[in-house]
Amino acid sequence: MKLHYFNQEKADESDIQLKMAKGQGYVPEGCLLAGIVVMDEVNKGNDPCAGCNCERGKCDGRDKKEKES
Repeated sequence: MKLHYFNQEKADESDIQLKMAKGQGYVPEGCLLAGIVVMDEVNKGNDPCAGCNCERGKCDGRDKKEKES
């Protein structure tokens, strides 16, 4: 199981959870996180983009946020 698709141009077509997350607006269409990671973050009440390490120019994601200490 992949946790992300950062080394690919686009996510795997077979990642149904990611497709659903995109359709529901949790992540942008270019998201390269695996659906299981996205849904885990959503279920925890987190923005999946906030902690993602993908280059934003590649995925068009929202800004990364530093964790508050």
